[in-house]
Amino acid sequence: MNINPAPRIIAELRPKYEIKIDLDERCFLFPAGKSVSQLLLQSDGHTILVDAVYPFNQTRTPPRLVALDLDDAREFGRRLVEAVHTARTQLVGTNGIRISINVIANGYHLQFGDMNAATELFLGTGCIWRVCQGLLRIVDLIAPIESN
Repeated sequence: MNINPAPRIIAELRPKYEIKIDLDERCFLFPAGKSVSQLLLQSDGHTILVDAVYPFNQTRTPPRLVALDLDDAREFGRRLVEAVHTARTQLVGTNGIRISINVIANGYHLQFGDMNAATELFLGTGCIWRVCQGLLRIVDLIAPIESN
């Protein structure tokens, strides 16, 4: 009798949805001082986890940038698209999150959390539309809205 439960357990721990967004060489994370090569959006169907993929990580910086619920992610996606289209600063403030989106000379500056202890992500102009599309795509995968 051969019982091998490991593959089933591992499959249950994997996220239901996953989207990888390739970034360009002008994307950085502070205060860690890391270059970011990809954003990984994962979801179990309720919470969206935004993780960074680093080309180097000798200091073992954790990849998790932010965890968003569905409504917060939808609002963040809307405000991000609005910031890119209008080239104006936007603030996403709900009960669950606080994110500021600042338009800067060579891209976008996103601040997650409190201003005194914020995680800052700098994104170049070449990849911002991929970030918008990836965020809105994972929201649509979790809770598709019926068309007319």
